[in-house]
Amino acid sequence: MPLLTSAACVAQAGWIDEAELELRFDDNLPRGQLKRDIKSDMAVAIAAEGGRGYQLTENGRLTLTMTLSATGYRQYSGLDHVDAGVGLAYRHKFGLGPLAPEARASVSATRLEYRDDGRDGWLYSAQLGIGKRITERLGLTATYEFERRKSDDVADRLLPTVAADVYDLTSRNFTLGGDYTLSSDYVLSAAYTLRDGDIVSTTLRNLPIFLASSAIAEDRVFGRNRYAYKMKATTRGASLGVSRVINDHSSLTLGYEYIDSRAEGGIDYQANIVRAIYLHQF
Repeated sequence: MPLLTSAACVAQAGWIDEAELELRFDDNLPRGQLKRDIKSDMAVAIAAEGGRGYQLTENGRLTLTMTLSATGYRQYSGLDHVDAGVGLAYRHKFGLGPLAPEARASVSATRLEYRDDGRDGWLYSAQLGIGKRITERLGLTATYEFERRKSDDVADRLLPTVAADVYDLTSRNFTLGGDYTLSSDYVLSAAYTLRDGDIVSTTLRNLPIFLASSAIAEDRVFGRNRYAYKMKATTRGASLGVSRVINDHSSLTLGYEYIDSRAEGGIDYQANIVRAIYLHQF
């Protein structure tokens, strides 16, 4: 779940707007299909986001943000990583008041530094979105995102005719989301995402996945004789969350996410992710 922008005006915006602590459990971290390849783990992540907002017009606002995060895994430490990013977003409200619809556009670039050097690289994102509060309690959003990940280095090819750029990934995502205020203390949120693009699955030697993949590289994060395969797939994801307002600056969210990816050749995997997030806004 992404950090929320808390700045309401230029005078209130600061260089540290909010901080987040997340505890996450993923029951299929390698995105494996067969039982022998499925491995679970827990992770702890901390993140901070800050920036400046500029009121360009009565209804238009430009926001420049910087993010810094660190994630550590209990068992698979090769996936530990530190990320630093910068983002630029523009929001336009079509009218006054909380029920006025709005449109958003944003771009971002994030540096990825992993303990496993083969995963180091850059993540670029561009988003277009619209949002509307139907009532004071109910709000809906729709977002389209283009995402590209580019790795610093590409491993040596295992086969002369098969690429090894498994972490050079491109995807297009469409998300429908909503939130409903149950009371002054509780907010319920839900989202559905349809993703078309590259996925990475790490398994033991697997002929069906090999035939469906466009790139292969050794991946020792999950053990010896494990290989990362890049494939084109359609991924559907659904998430639910409930947030408890602690005070004017803090909240606690419990969330669940289900992921289902399907590629050619009967390749598919599912994953369940449970998370608890503490958010503090300054």
